[in-house]
Amino acid sequence: MTAPTRQNAWALLTEFTASQALRRHALAVEASMRHLARASGATDEAEVERWGLVGLLHDFDYERYPTEADHVFRGMEILRERAWPEDLIKAIGGHAFYTGIPRETPMEKAILATDELTGFVGACALIRPSKRISEVPVESVLKRLKEKAFAQKVDREYVRRGAEEWGLPLPELVGLVLASQVPIAAALGLDGAPAADLPDVPCPPAPPAP
Repeated sequence: MTAPTRQNAWALLTEFTASQALRRHALAVEASMRHLARASGATDEAEVERWGLVGLLHDFDYERYPTEADHVFRGMEILRERAWPEDLIKAIGGHAFYTGIPRETPMEKAILATDELTGFVGACALIRPSKRISEVPVESVLKRLKEKAFAQKVDREYVRRGAEEWGLPLPELVGLVLASQVPIAAALGLDGAPAADLPDVPCPPAPPAP
């Protein structure tokens, strides 16, 4: 597979992932990745989409292989078996510290910068009375990051290192990730109402630029 499409990625994600929460997380991280691609200077939409594919697929194996012994490693094996491009596989492989895979390219650094933080800003939206991510200020996210009891599953070290490796102060990175979620807020359940299920087909529309 020399030029995988977004439809290919969605089909693979839904083949392995039944959880609506995980599907929404994949879509959310895709949006963050596409926004960071543009923020880094990418103007070729094909390149922006490649970054997005890493976001869509970074956790596609998690539901079936949730342990550190398998998650990411099995996903990389499956992608190689299906002839996905090696640069995308390496980027996906580097999003977990425990794989030991170095993050060297901007795309590889972006998935670390977006993964945990994307989930965290969504959690910040859901505790607001409006449940709208468009109303979440950067300062609120930064404050919540310091509260260990809030969204305990989000590893703050991933968030810190993600900003450091991406090369932006954390407040600026938070602002980018928040902005990336607003255009797809309804699909994520972050626009004041529960989200509709994301079906296997059709593939949902690509997240637009903020």
